[in-house]
Amino acid sequence: MMIKKYTLAVLIGALAFVGYACDSNSSGNNNSEVEVIVGTWVSEGAENVSLGLQLISKTARIDAEFNENGTYNVVSTDSLGSEVVFTGTFELGEETDSGIRSITLQQSEPTAVVSGGIFQIEGNLMTYEVIQTEPNIGAEAPTVEGGFGSTLVGGDAQGTLWVQKYERQ
Repeated sequence: MMIKKYTLAVLIGALAFVGYACDSNSSGNNNSEVEVIVGTWVSEGAENVSLGLQLISKTARIDAEFNENGTYNVVSTDSLGSEVVFTGTFELGEETDSGIRSITLQQSEPTAVVSGGIFQIEGNLMTYEVIQTEPNIGAEAPTVEGGFGSTLVGGDAQGTLWVQKYERQ
């Protein structure tokens, strides 16, 4: 039972998607910094939605919209068609030679949480991995240096459990 509660907490963090500690008027983002991720992205099916989300919440599809003003809106749909909407603000880390960038999400709805992670965009495809960091659930966000699969939960490496693939719409 304890593992299920812990896993659910991790799931909530993963669904938080892109929360950041700034409001939409002071996100620190300028158009050139957020331009790369701005738009509508869809992750759908077993090959794209992270295995962690599939196992814990039966997530079948995620529609994510990132806006130029540093806000986001995410709709997560489970296998029965039930939807949960997540909103908040985001900030991007510096662009790196590897093309992997950090992202911090400050989710405001349905609950306030902060998530951290990484993403990489190649053409119209985005690889994305985030996890809740506040309130603390014992998870450590993946790092640019560690690459995809570097999320730690309870000190244990999670591999690709929380890695998702999105297509630009």
